[in-house]
Amino acid sequence: MKEEKVPFEKMKFNGIEFKVINRKNAHEIIGDLTDFENEKIYDVFEDSWRFPDDEDNAIFLLAENDVEMDVFEMDYNTEEHQNIFILGFIFKGNLTVKKCISSFDTDNSPALIVLGKTTSLNIILFGNIHYLGGGLECETIMGEYNHGELLVKGDTTTKLIYSDDMRMRFENFTSVQAIFNLNRPDVSICSRLSDGEGSIVILENYFPSTHKLSDIVSDSYIEHSDDYDSEYLVDDYYEKVFKKGLSLIDESKSEKYLYKNFRERFKNMIKELTDKEYAASDGSLYCEDAYANYSFVHFDYEGQKYNQISTTIINGFNIRMRGFLCIDTDEISLLLEYLHDDESTKCQWMDNENALGIEYFAVKNAIVEAFEILNDEKSFEDNDDDDDDDDDDSEYDNSFSLEEFSAQFGTYALPEDLVKLYEFDQEYGSETYSECFGLTITDNKTGIKTWSEEEEFYNSFIEFAGANGSGSSYAYWLIDQDLNNCPIVVFGDEGGIHVVAENTKDLIRLMSYDTEISVDHENAYFYKDEDYYEESENKEIYADWIKSTFGFEALENDEETDDIMDNAKEKYKKKFNAFLEKFDIETFE
Repeated sequence: MKEEKVPFEKMKFNGIEFKVINRKNAHEIIGDLTDFENEKIYDVFEDSWRFPDDEDNAIFLLAENDVEMDVFEMDYNTEEHQNIFILGFIFKGNLTVKKCISSFDTDNSPALIVLGKTTSLNIILFGNIHYLGGGLECETIMGEYNHGELLVKGDTTTKLIYSDDMRMRFENFTSVQAIFNLNRPDVSICSRLSDGEGSIVILENYFPSTHKLSDIVSDSYIEHSDDYDSEYLVDDYYEKVFKKGLSLIDESKSEKYLYKNFRERFKNMIKELTDKEYAASDGSLYCEDAYANYSFVHFDYEGQKYNQISTTIINGFNIRMRGFLCIDTDEISLLLEYLHDDESTKCQWMDNENALGIEYFAVKNAIVEAFEILNDEKSFEDNDDDDDDDDDDSEYDNSFSLEEFSAQFGTYALPEDLVKLYEFDQEYGSETYSECFGLTITDNKTGIKTWSEEEEFYNSFIEFAGANGSGSSYAYWLIDQDLNNCPIVVFGDEGGIHVVAENTKDLIRLMSYDTEISVDHENAYFYKDEDYYEESENKEIYADWIKSTFGFEALENDEETDDIMDNAKEKYKKKFNAFLEKFDIETFE
C-alpha cells in the first residue's frame, strides 16, 4: 500500500484545530500501544471495517495539546470537508468534554485514542477500538454493540459503567459505583493479587453486574419488562440526557445502590426460602437458566450451621457469588470467586455484609437475583417443563415432515445432501450440533423483501435454515434448476448478503465448526472466541456423522472456514455482486 498524502495540513473539527496526518504518521504514535496482556491494539494498515483502505482522503486528526470541548460527537467528515474520511481522533494530551463524548454509529465509527486523561460527564462509545490511556473520570460510561471495544489504562472514576454487548476493559477502579451488563458479562477489570510467594500477579477477569439498572438510574429513563434482568434505557436517552449534559443517576436512591439495609434484607430472604413448599426434602432449592445456576442450601462447617444463597455464572465465565449466614453466630459473609474449569478457586474476595467495595456489590446483586428466581415457584415449573422437553431451549421448531420442509422449494428437488442433513437434524435436534443453526420452513419472502420488493430479486432465493442467534438466514441462490449447482448465501439480519458456500456439502462442513456465523455489511465470517465458546451437546456425534457420511473431518479453526468461504467467493462473488447491483444493493466492492 503506497503512502497516503494528506489533503491539507490542518483542519477544524467541532471548533478545535487538529493536525491532519496519514496512516504512517498515526502508526508512529499508536502502533505500539498495548493492552493488559502486552498485545498490540492497533494496526492501521489492516484494511478492515475499522480502518478501511478503500476510502479516498483517509486521515487521522491529531491534537498535540490538551483539548476542552462542550460536546464531542465523532464523525467521518465535516460539512466543510465532506470529501475526507476520518479514521480516528488522536489526543496526545488530556481531553476534557463538558457534556458528552459519543461515537458515530454502532456498526462503524472513527477510533478515539487519548494518551492523556479523559474527563466528561457522559461517554458512549461503539463501532471501533477506543483507547483511553491516561485514566478516565466521568459519571456514566457506556459501550454498545459487538463492533466496538474500549480499553482504559490508569485509574477509572465513574458512577455507572453500562455495557450492552461491547467489551469494556479497565486497568484499575479508583471509585466505581455500579456496573451493569445488559446480558452476559462484557466488562473486565485487572486485579493485582499475591501469588503466595510475595510476587504480584495481574489477572484480568470479567466482572458481573453489581446492580439492577433501576437501583441507580432515574426511573424516568428506564423501560421495564417482566423478567428480572430486563431493564433498558429509554430509546431517546441520548437526546434527553447525554447531549444536554444531564445525569442519568438518581442520587435519592443512594440507600438502594449502597445496599445500606442488606443485613436485614438477606436474613428475610433466607427466612422466606426456608419455608418454600416446593423445596427439596433437605430444604434446598436449585434452579438454572442459560445464564447461571442459582441455589439455596443448608450446610455444616467446622461444627456450625449455615444457610447460603448463591449464583454461579456459567458458559465459560465460572464466576461464583455466595452469601452465607452462620446460624450459631448470626454472622454474614460474602464471597466472590473466580473458578478454574474443575471448579477449584482461581482467586477470591471475602468480607462481611458491610463491605462497600465493587466486588461485594456484585455479590449482593447476585444474591438478590438468586432470591427472586428461587422465590418464584414458576421458575421451578419452567425447569420441570424443560426437563420434559429437551427441545424447549431451541429457537427452532423442527417438528415438520420432509414433505412439509420440501414444500418451500416448489419445483426444485431437494439435494440428496440436504435430505441427509434433514434426517440428522430431526434425530438430534436443531442447535444441538452446531451453534444457532437449524433447518427452517419459510413460507413467505418477508425477510428477503426487505432488501428489494422486485419479484426477480426475491424469487431468486430459497431460505431454508437459520444462521445465527440474531436472525440471519441461509438461502440457495437459484442460478440453476439443480440445487446442487446453486451456491448458498447468508442474509444478515443487520445488513449484508454474502456467498458462503459453493454447495450444500460445503455448508455441512462449515457447520462442523460449531460456531455461529457473523455477518456485517462488508463481510461474513466464522470466529470462535474461546472465552465464550461452549461445545454443542452433539458436536462430536455430528463430527462422526460427517466423517462416515461424506468422508471429511470436522473443521478445527477459523482458517479452515475461511478457505471454504473464499473458494465460494472466488467462484461466485463477482457474478453475485453484479446481480445485487441490479437492485441498487451496495456490495462494498
